[in-house]
Amino acid sequence: MAREHRGRRGLTPGAVALLGPPQIRRAEPHPPAPPGPRGSKAWLLLAYLVLAGRGVPRSRLTGLLVGDADDPGAALRWNLSQLRRALDGLADVGGDPLVLDLRPGTVVDVRVLASGAWADALALPGFGGGLLEGLTPRGSAALELWLAAERERVAGLTAAILHEAAHARLARGDAAGAVDLAARLVAAEPLAERGHELWARALVAAGDRAGAERRVAECRALFRRELGVEPSPSLAAALRSRDLAGLGPRVPGAGGRRGGTGLTASGTPGTPAAVDAAVEGGEGAAHVGAYERAIDLLRAGVDGARDLGDDARLATALGALGRVLVHGVRGSDEEAVAVLHQALVAARRSGSADVAARAALELGHVETLRGRYPRAGMWFRRSRELGGDDARLGAWVGVFDGIGRSDQADYAGAAAALAEATEDARSAGDLRAEAYALTALGRLRVLRDEPGPALAALDRACAVAQDLGWTSFLPFPRSQRAEVLLRAGDLAGAEAGFEGAYALACQVGDPCWEGYALRGRGLLAAARGDDAAALDLLTAAPGACRRQRDAHDWVEAHCLDALCGFAVPREVPGAAAWVDELEGFAARRGMRELVARAGLHRAALGQPGAAEHAAALVAGIDNPALAAEPIRG
Repeated sequence: MAREHRGRRGLTPGAVALLGPPQIRRAEPHPPAPPGPRGSKAWLLLAYLVLAGRGVPRSRLTGLLVGDADDPGAALRWNLSQLRRALDGLADVGGDPLVLDLRPGTVVDVRVLASGAWADALALPGFGGGLLEGLTPRGSAALELWLAAERERVAGLTAAILHEAAHARLARGDAAGAVDLAARLVAAEPLAERGHELWARALVAAGDRAGAERRVAECRALFRRELGVEPSPSLAAALRSRDLAGLGPRVPGAGGRRGGTGLTASGTPGTPAAVDAAVEGGEGAAHVGAYERAIDLLRAGVDGARDLGDDARLATALGALGRVLVHGVRGSDEEAVAVLHQALVAARRSGSADVAARAALELGHVETLRGRYPRAGMWFRRSRELGGDDARLGAWVGVFDGIGRSDQADYAGAAAALAEATEDARSAGDLRAEAYALTALGRLRVLRDEPGPALAALDRACAVAQDLGWTSFLPFPRSQRAEVLLRAGDLAGAEAGFEGAYALACQVGDPCWEGYALRGRGLLAAARGDDAAALDLLTAAPGACRRQRDAHDWVEAHCLDALCGFAVPREVPGAAAWVDELEGFAARRGMRELVARAGLHRAALGQPGAAEHAAALVAGIDNPALAAEPIRG
């Protein structure tokens, strides 16, 4: 955290703007602000320190920024002097590793973009601009690779803010504002279906059904032309979306109640007890897997609560509906996000902190699946604040937070979160949360090539899941366990594990579990020297994840990495394109280790600057298994 500094004139607030053309602004007009740093290298140095979020060794910055200078050390010192003069009163830069120490009141726009409120991000003068627009690094291919990856990450953060803000405005009844933001989101990510669906939902809410129909038709034409595929059924379902945010009756004077049933003439729950029964019945139906019945009951509960003008019951019904859409219905996460935002609005009005805490948890879960980790972290913090000492809620927050931290290669933070989640789950008696936390911890140990701790966690996870009869979950820990056996040379044990996990994954229709298992089977075929089968399986693994748009994005990138690791050394046609795909996909989502691994693959392909770029990335990640990877090139 930045230390607080006070000069003779007190606090000196200002802003460091890296979005769009970079600049440094001060709130105080006197004395005159010093000029911005001279030369692109000083701006790049500032951006590197800001985006790293931690101290960076001078040796790494010297090699990356000024390694081509006659006297690299002197060149770095000159750029540091430029930076210090430009930041005078706003931040200090010093030490080895070099640390950027912000003074109170200094705003850095990319940090607001990552972890600030969406309203604050939208208000940034450079919001929507690219990172360091107009600046081109010269003389360093490694620096160009770094800047390209960071620009992709910033673009992903911008899209995440637009998405969150559009949903928030839609839930608050500002359909016109949501339409504008959704249109900007589609312009930023034209081939991402979620933006088109959100735009159509916003247009329907704004009363422009014809516009929504045009949006759906234009999306279909775009996807056919550019991708050769059809959008998912969720896009068309957006045309049938309803505005659930208001509390007034859906149809004034919609009819009287039916006798003692508690239902109105239209079949909507017409009493508080009937609404409660619909929600309870919906949650019970979801628990036994009857999701269509669950959704029908929960939608009826939502309608009944709205007709009654009952904020608290509306929040409860919306929260339950959102959870079922997230966990029980493939392809409906976008609708779920809309419903959960509406649950937050109703919960805020009624003071239902427990409902808001669970809604925030689910929104964080969805953002984790989508690789929008900074926004997920914001939701998890909110869930913890609202949930207090609820151990069960804390367990699930820890599970998803730990998975997201692991996806970003924050292994120490992930291990701590997952260990705490395991204890919370045991304290609350939530065996599902315990199985999930242990499996996620086992996955972390597999990624770090720590076989003993990995097997201990995964064996326990399998045992808990089996005792629960949670067969739909078992492919996850079993595929992780099989990879440990594969690395140990137990090919027969690995084969049994991967084949069983794949068969179960296909039966339950889970694309993530299927992707894990296909990846493992491909690695097993490669270990046996069957390159043809290995290529087929490793190509199919990321494709399995893409088949369902609500899959965990990290799994797709993980599968792509395995494909690149097989294809690059064998000079398989298309290997370079797969590496490009991996790097762009992982960089946009901030998957640090997978960006580093893409750099390793680039280096093996002999691309200029890739070895230096990869070495810098690997040095910033605490993973002995990654550090042991040779850097070829």
